Amino acid sequence: MTDRLKKWIFSLQGKFILVASVCLLVFTIAGSFLILSREKDLYMQDIVNQGKVLAEISRLTITNVMVYNDLGIMDEQDIFDYLDYFIMNLMERDKRVRYVFIVDNKNMALAQSNVSKQDTVIDESITDVFTDFKTRITETGFQNEQILKITAPLNIETKNWGALQIGLSIKDVHSAVDSLKREILAISAISSIIALMIISIGAKVLAKPVIQLTGKMDSIKTYGDFNPQTFELNDRRDEIGELQKSCLWMLHRLKEADKEHKKTLEVLAQTEKMVSIGRLASGVAHEINNPLGAITLCFKNLIESDIRDFKKEELIIAIDDGLQKIKGITGQLLDFSRITVTEKKPVDVNDLINHLLVLLNYSASRKNIKIVSDLSGDIPKILMDENKMTQVFLNIMLNALQAMDRGGVLTIKTKRDNGFCEVFVNDTGTGISPDVLPNVFDPFFTTKGIGEGTGLGLSVSKGIVDQHGGTIEISSEVDAGTTFKVKLPIEA
Repeated sequence: MTDRLKKWIFSLQGKFILVASVCLLVFTIAGSFLILSREKDLYMQDIVNQGKVLAEISRLTITNVMVYNDLGIMDEQDIFDYLDYFIMNLMERDKRVRYVFIVDNKNMALAQSNVSKQDTVIDESITDVFTDFKTRITETGFQNEQILKITAPLNIETKNWGALQIGLSIKDVHSAVDSLKREILAISAISSIIALMIISIGAKVLAKPVIQLTGKMDSIKTYGDFNPQTFELNDRRDEIGELQKSCLWMLHRLKEADKEHKKTLEVLAQTEKMVSIGRLASGVAHEINNPLGAITLCFKNLIESDIRDFKKEELIIAIDDGLQKIKGITGQLLDFSRITVTEKKPVDVNDLINHLLVLLNYSASRKNIKIVSDLSGDIPKILMDENKMTQVFLNIMLNALQAMDRGGVLTIKTKRDNGFCEVFVNDTGTGISPDVLPNVFDPFFTTKGIGEGTGLGLSVSKGIVDQHGGTIEISSEVDAGTTFKVKLPIEA
């Protein structure tokens, strides 16, 4: 699950969706913040204006009462009763009013709400309005609640009778802002979900041709299919369409290059094959010479007139055996030397190796080399090109013989392991130095003298094994010997 998530995150579609989602989130948060800030400012400005109107109406009403007092229309007790009534009536009509506080020009309390009697004291800053006769509005706290403290002077021109202070709750503002927050959150969530769905669909549509293009290229990489017909995609006029055309052009070039490469490999393989035949010539000649000598001797005995019939029959059988042996050896050599088209068929690896050992027998005996074969009997027939794999094993074995000029042991072993057939060719020769070992499969690389090797044998062999879906490995130790391991899939 983690690997799939990582793969999606680093994909074109995933990156597009993530970037678009981050941008959407940032813009949504920023836009919501701006809207909330603006609406909150509007709500606050609205309630401030309402507070100013409320304070102004109350100020004018109370100022008129003060004028009546100065004119003797109302006595002091009437003033107190009216102010108490005014405060009670104001708080009943406007539930936002938390307290009302009225003082005279000597900063002495004339009237106040019941709550303010218990929880407020005379605000010393109320005297500030006595000097400039301007209404002041500040935001403060009252009984764990945010309110607007509105202080207005009770004056006409320069005549001052005192001041009025009203505590107006802004709870409704916060409730409205909270409600707006929930609405914006819901709208943003719904809009974001819809936007993400649209983005996902858009990303899928945008990434689809790229995914198809990647799939085609992976198919080429995995299966080596350079057929342009398998590369058919919808015609587009955008940058992706240009990319498709470029890939199609590259595919044609790769197909041509692949053809040239295969031709070159065939030529190199045939060249190396003929070199191997030359190296085998003396051994094959000896293998043919022995039965020819026996055939000659049998013919001499046959022409003698006193040989009995049963003896003649034995000589004829011996001659036929020698001829069949010569035919078999020359047939193997001719089969190996001819140019063939790659054709895979079921082959018994052990039989293939045994036939090669017949060709190598003389060369090994002449160098005092003992051949040991340990061939497993549980290896089924493997689908392969017999001629090409013969070239691989023969080349490795010839290299092993050349590494043991002073004698030694050549061991050929086969075994089955986890769906593979493993062929080990080990010699007890001079070995390969560590600085040379990494280069043995490079084309034209050789440590042999002039005329002794082309430097193509192991390179061609590796190419053939790769074509069969196998691997070829080498390990070596100086003065101890070299081991080649060829792994071929049993089920191709």
